[in-house]
Amino acid sequence: MPDQEVAEVQNARFSIALRGYDRDEVDRYMSRVNQMLAELQITAAPESAIKYALEKVSRDTRSTVEEAQREAEDITRDSRAKAHDRLEEAAKEAEQLREAAEREARKLREAAARETHGTRAAAETRIRELEAEVQAMAEQRDRAVKELEELARSVAELVNAQGRDGSASPEPAKADVAG
Repeated sequence: MPDQEVAEVQNARFSIALRGYDRDEVDRYMSRVNQMLAELQITAAPESAIKYALEKVSRDTRSTVEEAQREAEDITRDSRAKAHDRLEEAAKEAEQLREAAEREARKLREAAARETHGTRAAAETRIRELEAEVQAMAEQRDRAVKELEELARSVAELVNAQGRDGSASPEPAKADVAG
């Protein structure tokens, strides 16, 4: 059946008269006829059904990809904010530890100066131990900072990869973070 004839039947309109047919009844009938014609058209032309299905899948896929991109952007934004907060926190902690170690070292040096050589050696040993602890903490902080930067970079790469190919990954990517 030609598409033009189907369209004419589907879009049929009736004039309204004072005495005539019940408009709601005619509308229900036309709706049923339109549904039947659409089904006949689909079964008569499978390529139309395939085209319709492909268009629907395309719309659904596009919608899913857009939603995934929005979620990835939200995750990236949150991850960057958390990474930034953790970096600031680690820097503050390291500074506080350094200051505490310096105070402790100063006290020990002063005590060592007042006491005998043996006590002075113990104080110097304690100072070296504290300095080593501070160094170890600074190294631990630096490793944590690098891990956070790598995590942020991985999230950004994931978002960029989804933006380039326009497809949503069936499984979330797993970031390889050294621990």
